[in-house]
Amino acid sequence: MSEQRVWTGPEPDEITAWTIVQAGHVVGRRFWSMLGTVGLTPVQFGVLLHLDLKPGLGNAELARIVMITPQSMSELMVSLEELGLVERDPSLGRGRRVAARLTEAGRRRLAQCAELVDDVEASLDLPRDQATALNAGLRHILTTPSP
Repeated sequence: MSEQRVWTGPEPDEITAWTIVQAGHVVGRRFWSMLGTVGLTPVQFGVLLHLDLKPGLGNAELARIVMITPQSMSELMVSLEELGLVERDPSLGRGRRVAARLTEAGRRRLAQCAELVDDVEASLDLPRDQATALNAGLRHILTTPSP
């Protein structure tokens, strides 16, 4: 007795959302591998990058930017402080926005990431115009509200 197919939709390779999920895993593993050589995770890199671009961000702002929960951001910031990569002024008291900034060690670690990120970008093996178009499409997806 043969099993009858249930799926009536398009072929898997024609499902854009599924392709994005798969590509995300591939690129994510590359990012993890490359950044691991300098002792960072992709999320830690994102925090350092955004603190370099906009010093003084608080936990809630950073959590939204790097797409993690505020609770996870609190734990992440503690770990980055313990590594000596960021500093915060907790003197404002509990429940108040505490601005974070990179330490000199954090700036050095972020500088080490520039070439690694270039290597991950190059691993995509896309011509510049295709990479630009892909990035624009993905940025659109990220900024479009969910239904």
